[in-house]
Amino acid sequence: MGAGDAPQGGEEPKISVAEWERLNRPPRREAWLRYVWRTFRFLRTAAPVSELHGQQRAFGDAVIASVAFNRPDVIEWQIHLVRRYLAEHQSYIVFDNSKKEEARTAIRDLCRRLEVPYVALPRNRLVVSRSHGQALNWIVRNFVTGFGPKLFGFIDHDIFPTQPFSIRERLGGRLAYGSLRDDTPTPGGWFLWPAFCFFDGSLLRQRLDFAPSYRFHMDSGGGNWPLLYRSIDPAQVRFTENKLLAFGDGKNPHEDHFMSVDGWLHVTNASNWRKQPADRREYLAALLRQAGGPDQPDVKFEPI
Repeated sequence: MGAGDAPQGGEEPKISVAEWERLNRPPRREAWLRYVWRTFRFLRTAAPVSELHGQQRAFGDAVIASVAFNRPDVIEWQIHLVRRYLAEHQSYIVFDNSKKEEARTAIRDLCRRLEVPYVALPRNRLVVSRSHGQALNWIVRNFVTGFGPKLFGFIDHDIFPTQPFSIRERLGGRLAYGSLRDDTPTPGGWFLWPAFCFFDGSLLRQRLDFAPSYRFHMDSGGGNWPLLYRSIDPAQVRFTENKLLAFGDGKNPHEDHFMSVDGWLHVTNASNWRKQPADRREYLAALLRQAGGPDQPDVKFEPI
């Protein structure tokens, strides 16, 4: 496979190109200018809250950023399992992109109680993929580059390690490691799913863009296609093995399955951005309890 060729995707539920375009229509000129202005202002606004609990030294080695969004129940389980299984757990930090004020308060209080580094992102008036992609851009520009870590990366709030895991070992000296997205009409196009992607710190020296790309019809993370992925040596990228985990009797990948991403349990749609007809919290709680150990948290899940 040559540079720029698309690798083969794994078995995972994906948002279709048509659905992504429906949810992320390119704005008309006036709306586009508003988007550009909101993005400019967002990326240049300081964090209203930053509580690092003395972990600054760890961030010089690695930054593992979890992007929280309105679900303190989900984040509490992620914190527990990250501390139990992730070798780089001291480099884990919660960045709060929640829209709801009560959720921000609850997540901040949780992180204070558990002494987990917490940064509240500025108010993000963007939506759907734009909100998430620009949140990652804020994290890189306003936090990660200041520490210059040897490796950095992102996880969504609804993905959980269920066995011992080292990101550094999986990266293995390569430039990037993560879950492949190739659901785009762009010939040869692909990008790393921003819910599970990690990078060698040397890439901080170049421009990165985790926003969606309207030009190339790619979801969040696709902005890196022309900047990084199109020209990267494929030997410098390690891709995850993704598998569907059935818990229902149906065949719908979003309603009757969770996903395993190199052994991490991914719920999909914990933020309920897509209407979820089936309540999956009992299935999720059962799987998390299997991995949680004797000191697992007592969490009452909201519908998921």
